Amino acid sequence: MNPISKQDAREILKKNLPNLPEREDHEAAILRRLFPLLQGKTKIITYSPDLIYEVDVLPVIESCPLPRPTGFIEARHSAEWYFPRMEEGKNLRFLRPRSFEKNVQGLFEPIGDEEISVEEAELILVPALGFNEKGYRLGRGGGYYDRILNSESLQKKTVGLSFSKLFPVPFLAESHDLKIGKMITEIQIHSFLD
Repeated sequence: MNPISKQDAREILKKNLPNLPEREDHEAAILRRLFPLLQGKTKIITYSPDLIYEVDVLPVIESCPLPRPTGFIEARHSAEWYFPRMEEGKNLRFLRPRSFEKNVQGLFEPIGDEEISVEEAELILVPALGFNEKGYRLGRGGGYYDRILNSESLQKKTVGLSFSKLFPVPFLAESHDLKIGKMITEIQIHSFLD
C-alpha cells in the first residue's frame, strides 16, 4: 500500500468515520477491551470525544459529568479522570471537571481547579482520527498531543482507540508525531512500545 499524506489521510477518515456500520457495537467492544487496562489505575487522562470522528470513551467513566447513554457498557471505572483544556500557545492542561463548557470547536472542555501533569497520570487515553501500522497517531493537525507527550516514557502510558476497518491508515509519520503505546480496536489490542 502506497503511503499517503497526512492531509489526504484526514480527508479519507473524515469521510468514512461518520458512516461506519455497527459503530455503536464496535465502540462497546473497544471499551470492553479497554476496561482491563484501567484496573488498578487511579489517575487517568482521557478526552471529550468528537462523537462523529472519535471513539466515545465516556461510558466507562463513572464520574463523568457529561450526560451519556450507559445502556451498552457493563461497567464504569471509578478512577480520578482528567480532561484536556486547550490553552494559549497550543498547550493542553488536564483538569478534573466540576462541569464542562463547549470550546470554539464545539468540543467539551473541563471547568475545574484540580490539575494533573502527564507525568503524574498512570494512563493517558488520546483522541485520534486514526493510526498507522507503526502506532503513529493522526490527529486533527494542531499538534497538542505531539508536543506534550514527547518522550517514550510518556508514550508508553498512552492508549489510542480506533476501528479495525480503518486501521492501519497508510500515512507517512513525521519526526514530531506521537507514537502511542497501545491501540485498541473492537478486534484486538496492538502494542507498539512494549
